[in-house]
Order: sequence, then structure tokens, then C-alpha cells
Amino acid sequence: MRQSIHLPGSTLDIFESVIGWFGVLYSGKTVLAIKVGFDDPGQVSRAFQDAGLSDVSSYEPMEQFRIQIRKYLAGEKVNFDSFKIHTSGMTAFQLAVTQACRGIPRGETLTYGELAAKVGRQGAARAVGTVMKKNPFPMIVPCHRVVRSSGLGGFSTQGGVGTKRWLLELEGALPKLKKPLLDLLD
Repeated sequence: MRQSIHLPGSTLDIFESVIGWFGVLYSGKTVLAIKVGFDDPGQVSRAFQDAGLSDVSSYEPMEQFRIQIRKYLAGEKVNFDSFKIHTSGMTAFQLAVTQACRGIPRGETLTYGELAAKVGRQGAARAVGTVMKKNPFPMIVPCHRVVRSSGLGGFSTQGGVGTKRWLLELEGALPKLKKPLLDLLD
């Protein structure tokens, strides 16, 4: 699902949050890609360039996303369904997995195998894991809610599995650890 997106008028919004710096690349009202958890805004810009997403014509806030993500990270229940995502270039399987993942409620998890079964591909847990690993829309497509049958599994954003655990704790899907997130990232 990693794709080079070159749409005229792409805009990048970079902002700070409790889990690090975010970058949201969008065109009009469509989210093209999200990068999460960086130490500074320069790292966010470089991550987009490294992903082949450097054709940014401007930097300005996608205010509605900022508002929703800040509420979410403060523990409020928010809905990201109103955000349209750029699905051009996805296979039918990637699109089905992405849509099914968007339907996982806050505070709940599915295993990779359960998500595979949900899209009619029993036994395709690894393929689902690959789609989740390449998910360009963390938070909107809550891939952190998809876990291994024997543990959390990975998380492809900055901060890795420590960030995944923190998000699941925030949502109430996991009990809170006594160690702060920063200790888990070391």
C-alpha cells in the first residue's frame, strides 16, 4: 500500500501532540497520508520525502483533523469516519482490509486472523499484517487495534509497539502499565 502520491495542490499540516509530531498530507478534503510520533517537525518532512511524498505545494492546518486528534489523544471518544482517505492504487484486498479496520470500535481489538476472516479471506493473517504494516492512515484506519493472537504484534509508526500499547491503553482495550510511554520506547 506504500504508494507515491502526486496530486496537484497537496498540503502538509505538521503539528505537535502528546505522542510526538504529526504530519497530515492532504488534497482538498482527502487525506493522502499520515505520519505519527516524530521528535521534531523536520523529521516529519523528511519522512514524507523518504516516502516519495515531497510534492507539497503548501503547509497549512487541516484544522478539523487537528481538533479530532487532540480530543482523541486527551481520551475523548471521537469518530474519524468523516475523513476521506486516498484509496486509489489499493488492491481490492487492501481496500477491504482497510475498510474493515476502520470499523473496529474504540476499545476493541481484532487479531490479524479475525480481520482476515472478516473480509472473507480465512487464513490470510500474514497478508492482513502486511496491509496494516503499510497503512498510510494511522488513527483514521486504526491499525493499532489489530493484534497478533499471541500478543500485540508490531506497529509501523515512530515509537513502534510502545505507541501501539499506549493507544490501546488510552482506549481501554488494555490495562494501563505503570511504566510511562517514554520508558517503553527506550
